[in-house]
Amino acid sequence: MKRIFRTVFFSLIALAFTSAGLHAQNGAPAPASAPAGQKPAHAAQGPHMEDQVSHGEWEEFRHSAAVQAIARYGHVDTETAAKIFEDFNSGVMILAILAFLLKVLPKAFRKRSETLQKELTDARTAGDEANRRLSAVEARLAKLDDEIEAIRQQTEIEAGEDEKRIHALLETERERIVQSAGHEIELAQEAAQRELKRFAANLAIDRATQRIRLTPEADQALLDGIGEDLATHFSGRNMGGRN
Repeated sequence: MKRIFRTVFFSLIALAFTSAGLHAQNGAPAPASAPAGQKPAHAAQGPHMEDQVSHGEWEEFRHSAAVQAIARYGHVDTETAAKIFEDFNSGVMILAILAFLLKVLPKAFRKRSETLQKELTDARTAGDEANRRLSAVEARLAKLDDEIEAIRQQTEIEAGEDEKRIHALLETERERIVQSAGHEIELAQEAAQRELKRFAANLAIDRATQRIRLTPEADQALLDGIGEDLATHFSGRNMGGRN
């Protein structure tokens, strides 16, 4: 698009310069010809040489076959024919440029419009997508407090359940330890009782042994007593037999 505008712009500038040059050449009087063999005083100057060259080109254009044909068919002089030919060329060039612009510019404008429309559509789509994401983020942020509160409550519930479970485990372990300790105490009591009974039995046996242990004097006294008892017993039987 920029290249097209640039081409048209330069073409218009070239056309303007060409028309201006031709008008200047038409209005400029023909310089007097110098005598034969005499060089003009300004022959060595560059700009004057260019003017002479331009004047020569204009003279060549004015006496060209096309200009002469226009002057002959139009019954006009050469200057008027040259002006007509110049205007005709300018008109043709302008028409060509206008035709080119009318052919190219609508397509360029249409393409540019389609491009802009597509860009606007893409931008609108991107904007809608951004708004949708922003709305989702805002909704997520709005629900974040509720989610945090729900997580906190769930954490407190789980912590309470863990505490109850730990207390139950501790209570179960305490009961088991108490039962185990009670059982061990009972076993220890039974063992102590058995040991005490055995000790008491041994002590009783020792005491009984000590009591029934006889000295020689006691043994003699016991034998004497037994002999007396036997003598009394037998003497009583004898007396009864006599009766």
